[in-house]
Amino acid sequence: MSRIGERVLIDSSAWLSYFLAENDLSKKFIEDGNHLLMTSVLSIFEIKRKMLVKNAKESKIKEFLNFIKARSVLIELNDNICNNAADLSLKHNLHTVDSLIYCSAVLNNATLISGDKHFEGLESAFILK
Repeated sequence: MSRIGERVLIDSSAWLSYFLAENDLSKKFIEDGNHLLMTSVLSIFEIKRKMLVKNAKESKIKEFLNFIKARSVLIELNDNICNNAADLSLKHNLHTVDSLIYCSAVLNNATLISGDKHFEGLESAFILK
């Protein structure tokens, strides 16, 4: 991927990287003000689940999710995303949730920002390293 556009869809791994201060690149995308941030509702599920597994305090989880909702546009699932994600899942050998998140980025003309190697080599995806 050579160019990152104005619109970026931040996935759960990138948000978690930001909050855990694991990667300066995720901070750049989230804080620079040069991008319209989007987040799939599926990432809300993934983030909350991961934090619950790590026994995070409910107040910390709520604070984290409220920050995401305040900073980004939430992308809901719809028929178009679901139908196209099925094709992308088979074409790129992606798991269900990954294909739905990737398709949400593609259909919203956004670059997917992720730390997950599953998306490496896909058009419209930028992998945090």
